[in-house]
Amino acid sequence: MSEETGSPAPSSISIYIPILYVVVLLTTLVLFSVAHRRKKLNKLVSMKPIFKDNYQREMYLQLKSQTEPKVNDKVLKAALIRRGAEAIRRMIKLKEIQQYVNVLYQRGSIGDDVYESFKLQSKLQELELNELAMEAESFRKGWAQTFFPVCQEVTINEALRRRLTSLEPMKQSLDHQWLKQVAA
Repeated sequence: MSEETGSPAPSSISIYIPILYVVVLLTTLVLFSVAHRRKKLNKLVSMKPIFKDNYQREMYLQLKSQTEPKVNDKVLKAALIRRGAEAIRRMIKLKEIQQYVNVLYQRGSIGDDVYESFKLQSKLQELELNELAMEAESFRKGWAQTFFPVCQEVTINEALRRRLTSLEPMKQSLDHQWLKQVAA
C-alpha cells in the first residue's frame, strides 16, 4: 500500500472570497433594513388618524409665517393659546380612552392596526405639547409654566360652553312638553 495517510492537500482559497461573502451579507442586511423601514413608514402614513385636522395648529403656523402685514404678538399669542387648548383637549381624550383601548386590545377586540394608530396618536400629541412649550418659551422666557394652565382653563371653558349650548334645545323640548301637559 503506497497510499499516503497524511493530511489532505491544502486548497487554495483566495482572500477575496471571505471579503466577498461579508460584502454580500452586509448588502443583503442593508437592503432588508431599507425595505422594512419603507414598509413600516408606508404603513404609518396610511393609518387613519383618530382626530380630524388640527385647524388651530394650521392657523397659528399661517399667522407665524405671514410676513407681509406683520402679525401682532398678541394675535400670535392668542393663536398659540388656542392651539394649546386644542392639544390639551386631544390629550385629555386620549387619556380617557387609553384604559379602554388597552383592555380591548388585550381581549383581542381590536386589531394591531388600531392599537398602533392609538399609540402613534399619543406620541404625536406628546410631541405637539413639547413643541408648544418651546414656542411659548420663544415668546417669553418662563411663559411655558403659565401657558399650560391658561390653555387648560380655555379647554375647560370651551367644554362648559358646549354643555350649556347643548342644554338649551333640551330645555325648550321639556318646556314644550310641560306646556302640553298643563294645557291638557
